[in-house]
Amino acid sequence: MQITLFAAISANGFIADENGNGDFSSPEDKNHLRSFLNSKACDCFICGRKTAEEFQDRLSSKPLLILTHQKKENTDNRIYFSTLDELDRILKAKNLSDPTLLGGAETYSFFLENGYVDRIVLTTENVRFNAGKSLDLQRFRNDFFFKKRSRLSEKTTVSFYQRKKPRK
Repeated sequence: MQITLFAAISANGFIADENGNGDFSSPEDKNHLRSFLNSKACDCFICGRKTAEEFQDRLSSKPLLILTHQKKENTDNRIYFSTLDELDRILKAKNLSDPTLLGGAETYSFFLENGYVDRIVLTTENVRFNAGKSLDLQRFRNDFFFKKRSRLSEKTTVSFYQRKKPRK
């Protein structure tokens, strides 16, 4: 199993502004994300409850696994979990091996802190916020190595990172 964290950040490292708005990506980034999510490199989506509620209409093409501590009833396409053991059981039962982690900040932190991210695809947009929610990848820099960087547009770059040691 390979979990890919997909995120867009501002030039000064925020994934959302001070009001929680994380919809600042360029059209090129949105196309890049859409292409990846529709590819065979992604067989399901993982996100937190708030992100799921905000984007559930756009995340209906594949199973949506939602990290939450609020007990909710599973539906055909939405499956709720609260621990990584539960997630592992769900992925195994559904034969899913290429989940894409889509946020938000707390969910990213939870997965990174528990060593559950194998790859990072990080888009950097040429915008700056005075304050906001940070992804704080600096804490995990030693766990990953930089693979490559591509330019999506004049103001947008995407960087790819891989975990140094495979997860067990």
